[in-house]
Amino acid sequence: MDPLPLVDFVATGSRLPVTAVAFLTETIVVSANGGMLRIHNMAENKFIEEKAVFEHARIYGILPLRGSEEDHRVLVFGAKSWTIVSILIDFGTDTMSIQSATQIFAVADWIKAAHWVRISPTSTRWQVALALAHNQVLVCDAETGLVVGEAECEERSILYAAAFAGDTIDDLLVAAGTVFNQVLVWQFAKRQVERRLVGHEGVIFGVHFSTDRTTLASVSDDRTLRLWSLLLGDSECGKVEPRETLYGHHARIWQCLILEDCIVTASEDGTCRVWQADDSHGWRTVECWRQCKKNVWCIATNPEQTIVASGGGDGSLQARPLAKNARTVEAADPRLVSVPLPPAEALGLENSKDFIRAFAILDRNTAVVATDSGHILRQTIGTDQFSVSLAVPELRCYAMATGAATLVGGGGMAAIGLRDGSVAVILAGSNEKPLLACLHSGPVQRLVVSTADCPRSFDLFTADADNEFILWTRITVPLGEQQVPRWTIRARLALPSDACFATATVNGCWAAVGSKKGGLLIYTIPASMTNSDMDVTFGEHLDYSASLLLQPSVSMPRVHGKLTLGAIAIAKVEHHSCTIYTGGRDGMLQTFTVLIDDNTSVKVTRTASARLTPGRVEQLISTGNQSLLVVTFYRRRLVLIDHFNRTEILSVACAGGANKPWQIYCDTGGYSVGFMQGGELFTYQRQMESEEGAHVPCTRLIDGVSSVDIRSADITTTRDGYLLATAGEDCSLRIHHYNKPQRKGADSLKILAETRHRASAIRCVTFIPSTSQLTRYLLTAGAGSELRCWRLDISARINLVDCGAVLPTKPKYRVERDAPRIMDIAILSSAEEYFTFAAAYSDASIRIWHMDLTSQQFTCVAEDLARTHACCILSLSAVTIDSRCLLFSGATNGELLIWDITSDDVDIGPPVLVLSDLHQSGVNALDVRKLDESRILVISGGDDSSVAICTITIVGNKLSSSSICRYIDTHASSIND
Repeated sequence: MDPLPLVDFVATGSRLPVTAVAFLTETIVVSANGGMLRIHNMAENKFIEEKAVFEHARIYGILPLRGSEEDHRVLVFGAKSWTIVSILIDFGTDTMSIQSATQIFAVADWIKAAHWVRISPTSTRWQVALALAHNQVLVCDAETGLVVGEAECEERSILYAAAFAGDTIDDLLVAAGTVFNQVLVWQFAKRQVERRLVGHEGVIFGVHFSTDRTTLASVSDDRTLRLWSLLLGDSECGKVEPRETLYGHHARIWQCLILEDCIVTASEDGTCRVWQADDSHGWRTVECWRQCKKNVWCIATNPEQTIVASGGGDGSLQARPLAKNARTVEAADPRLVSVPLPPAEALGLENSKDFIRAFAILDRNTAVVATDSGHILRQTIGTDQFSVSLAVPELRCYAMATGAATLVGGGGMAAIGLRDGSVAVILAGSNEKPLLACLHSGPVQRLVVSTADCPRSFDLFTADADNEFILWTRITVPLGEQQVPRWTIRARLALPSDACFATATVNGCWAAVGSKKGGLLIYTIPASMTNSDMDVTFGEHLDYSASLLLQPSVSMPRVHGKLTLGAIAIAKVEHHSCTIYTGGRDGMLQTFTVLIDDNTSVKVTRTASARLTPGRVEQLISTGNQSLLVVTFYRRRLVLIDHFNRTEILSVACAGGANKPWQIYCDTGGYSVGFMQGGELFTYQRQMESEEGAHVPCTRLIDGVSSVDIRSADITTTRDGYLLATAGEDCSLRIHHYNKPQRKGADSLKILAETRHRASAIRCVTFIPSTSQLTRYLLTAGAGSELRCWRLDISARINLVDCGAVLPTKPKYRVERDAPRIMDIAILSSAEEYFTFAAAYSDASIRIWHMDLTSQQFTCVAEDLARTHACCILSLSAVTIDSRCLLFSGATNGELLIWDITSDDVDIGPPVLVLSDLHQSGVNALDVRKLDESRILVISGGDDSSVAICTITIVGNKLSSSSICRYIDTHASSIND
């Protein structure tokens, strides 16, 4: 393989967490990625420039000095270092550049906060105040870095967070968040604690002053945001209780910002929340968006406080407009309308004690109500007005209703299931009596309506108590007002005996069904169905015996455990593949890739799994390949989430969910929600175009990769660049494409494929050497002794195909958690039809495996029967020299063993050379390279933060080692790869 351009790859492909962000102007954003400083033009969504500031430290703070519009001075700090950089803006040529820092200044303690100050209000010389980790403040000259003043609080404490307020040294106020769950407020000039803010139940991670210095916000390990009054009259002997304690985040909160009319927080749960207060409800979340799976580390706002920029643990950087009003609808909200039935005589009803049996939303402005007396009423959403009353005797005393979740072709549809097995269909824009057909011989117990994949059509799925099959029918709405809609039988979807129908959908040549026991059924629809529809006969019992009976192609039990799989959507439909999303009452959203292999068998791969809510996922609404809306319920609240944009669109306090009637309807004009509570119907409507606060998508300045630990990565070449495979803590395998960008700063690292086929972290991933330009193979391994081989079909798109797996085979491994972990893999040899590799295990064993690509079978051909290491093996590497295959293994005790595995013996031991003092502890990283026919270069990295280099010399059958060269403390922590 040709040498990789490492410098370019690190510069343009880096996806370290974004740990600091700030606005230079209203549209220019500065962010920190490791020790790099980056500039972005938000208005053009354009990367401008990047420059390394710190060589051995991450940047944790960026503070622009407001002044000249062309020469911006920016204070940058991280770890125990700080500096001043200049960012030049040439408005004539529309260019910007970062000037290298003239000097890096060091202090003796960790810097927790920094601030620009002056000696007096009239002074033109700026100084820098630094809050250190032991509750000490230094004031340094911004030009020379010399300390011109220092103060140590009378109460020594370890700080995890700090903040400053004040423009001059005399009025400089410090808020110190301690590890003792308190915030100490003290003045630099007096050094005495003026306020002791007590109430948090965990370490303080973030503090922030309001601009008038009367309020302080703090966030903590206890997952709360607390607001404190700093007015003199609000404290007793300096001790202050929180004015507000706000809950909402599901994990630790890292940072907070107090703005003019709201507060913004960033959390470990991967979300940002916007909090607002009003006279009727107090403080509450009005906006919440998910940026990544884990850790939003930093947030900042533009000078006008209309945009929030946030940096994620996955390396992403986003800028998002703040909502102008709340998206949260409370029970007392005037937009939430209670809809009681009107007096019986007003609508010509016979029974004065009539009540609502069922309802469905017909379109965004109309709901359909079925009453106990057998009447169908149309109700105008957002008001308490009813318009039309139709008597349908078959509806008396029994009705269940549903409607389509999205608008199709200018009209909507609602369906009502009846006791005698009939289904009544009501179409938007028609005041005629509903279409009525007897589809089943017993009461309709479940019906689902979804928009069809052809114009002006709806798919209806119904089942009765027998639960033997799901009847799939289709209603097509004619263009002409006088024409009768066509109602046809498409097919019957067979159900296994243990499956109870919960939901269903169809898209293209694929159908999917979710069961009440968490199972997923996938059906392939034959092309011959196109002209095989049977018309439904109105007014008679339906004879569907001649209709097509489809058997499930794939049956996957307990996709959501034992809880109901109640939400399903199919997207990215092609003739041989599709993507299926499922939601369950376990709060999980699962993503599956479905592929027909060689036109015969259907293979399903779980590619993603995420917990969206502590409650339930109740509905998925797919509005195209780039949009998926998710309806969740938790603590009597309906929340509508835009999954791909990771944005909370709507939140309504209601009693819906589980077995209580509710429905939501979406189209390009807005949203309508209806639910039953206490026998009464409530409706809510929001117009998309006219109402302020409508959803505004964020600007993605940098796309992220993964916010959880990447445990392993490997790279291989292709005709148009490189393929990078990564895997780790989130159990997912991702294939990225990297190509040297044509212009500086262009995004050159893109995810091509992703799959999740494991329930635990992947420890190692390795490409198999190959000369083929169309196919690559790679191995993944980790917990449970599980090995998997994958084939990458390289064409216009990347397809990942599972080529077989090996699971624990020894009887003593009864459950996966008892099996040893595979810690590392080393490829020994490869050919077109097979390859051989070594695997290192946590139980001190080394095994040699042979993989036959034709039969897709793994075979263990040799191992270290004596388990010579006697402790967990962490790393492996192999080299072939002079027809001898040598395997190197490093373990947790810092020892390196060398094995000669050239022979075909089933026992690879004993080792031919032992290096017992390579590291003080674990050999985590290991690489070996052939120098010539008699020498091997060995490089290793360990838990002791050191790098060791030595040369192995081969003379005949004997191996010897040169003296070991060690580089101590090459990193601030252990070396992992």
